[in-house]
Amino acid sequence: MNNYLSLAEDEHLTLLRETHLHTQGQTSIKEWQIIDGQGRVTGGVTLQDKMNLRRSYSGEYRLTQRNHQGDIVVDRLISSF
Repeated sequence: MNNYLSLAEDEHLTLLRETHLHTQGQTSIKEWQIIDGQGRVTGGVTLQDKMNLRRSYSGEYRLTQRNHQGDIVVDRLISSF
């Protein structure tokens, strides 16, 4: 997953939460915080699986990275990791 993100050398991901939406086709959403070398939060990453449009499961993941201001830095559909 790190290959798709725009991270500085001293930044790493820390898992914040994982949510399972059982009413929407067992969708799973994982959220991470981006932490820099000083321990400050510099952004966030969201990974959503089962991008199910019209009740069909494409098997793709949506990866979204935001900076500290909430602006989208990366927004990609990925078929697999």
